Amino acid sequence: MPAQFQILPQQNLVYVRYSGVMLVEDSLKAFGAYAQHPDARPGQRHLIDLSRITDMERDFARIMQLQATKAADLAMRETETLMVYFANTPVSLRAAALAKNGWSASQGVIAIVQESEEAAMQALGLSFDRFDDLLQTSLRDID
Repeated sequence: MPAQFQILPQQNLVYVRYSGVMLVEDSLKAFGAYAQHPDARPGQRHLIDLSRITDMERDFARIMQLQATKAADLAMRETETLMVYFANTPVSLRAAALAKNGWSASQGVIAIVQESEEAAMQALGLSFDRFDDLLQTSLRDID
């Protein structure tokens, strides 16, 4: 699946990983599944890993529709949401810039782009250097 998410309750974090071609439909499905998930909570930070995308949909009207859908849900939570986009390739940087620019602080979303895993972790206040370390530790904590 091109868009997958994991909720890491111990870190108050949602980790989202995209791969292949980034499509609006996949994003809508993943965000809808997250919004319905029993572990979804207001104020969860979001780490969006775009490092594995190879291309992105360029239907900007649909992309804005996606942002509006997300904004409507997040705005109802009355809590700021930090979105950290990890992008380290030209295509992922374009996708991250488009996503970041679709948010405003008035929507309750603070969005930033980081080009290294370590910088993304620091922005989230996490003491890991790599996403795999974060995910492995979180899986051990669940067991």
